[in-house]
Amino acid sequence: MSGRNAKPIGLHIAEGNPNRLTKEQIEKRKQSEIKLGSTKLVCPNYIKSTVNAYAKWKEIIKIYKEVDFVSSGDMGLLARYCMTHSEYLNLCETRNRIGSLRADWSQYKDSFPEEFQLNIEILLKLNADLSLESAINKKMDMLIKMEDRLFLNPLAKIKNIPKQEPVKVDKIKDRFGNI
Repeated sequence: MSGRNAKPIGLHIAEGNPNRLTKEQIEKRKQSEIKLGSTKLVCPNYIKSTVNAYAKWKEIIKIYKEVDFVSSGDMGLLARYCMTHSEYLNLCETRNRIGSLRADWSQYKDSFPEEFQLNIEILLKLNADLSLESAINKKMDMLIKMEDRLFLNPLAKIKNIPKQEPVKVDKIKDRFGNI
């Protein structure tokens, strides 16, 4: 079956009920949603011990305070997202530090020509830079996928419009009208 996944009703209401659902439709959707765990979200210790991850955790919790569809059953995904975000930032910092490093060739200036020294330095930086870029891109892909699941990016919010119930058509009425 094609179409978009349903958006949790709490998120739909928080956005101002853009589809103008009736009170009856809202209540029906609230009753049909599955709730796992409690609404209290406790930050895991390994998140608290990582500065960037804990900052991201607090930022996400502020976002989710307004909606009630996130529960303690979602803590694992939230924690993985925060740790991945922290690892992504660390990789970016490492790339920047490596980019600013300069080799000290002063003790080898008589042994190796300057052009050779420059080529070796470029080769080493390229190798490190390529492997870091690959790791950064993988982390970025992981973050984007998790953001979609956690409704943290605008595209994820747009993609998750609820499916409408199919309208039952009475074929006899259509053919003959009211009998």
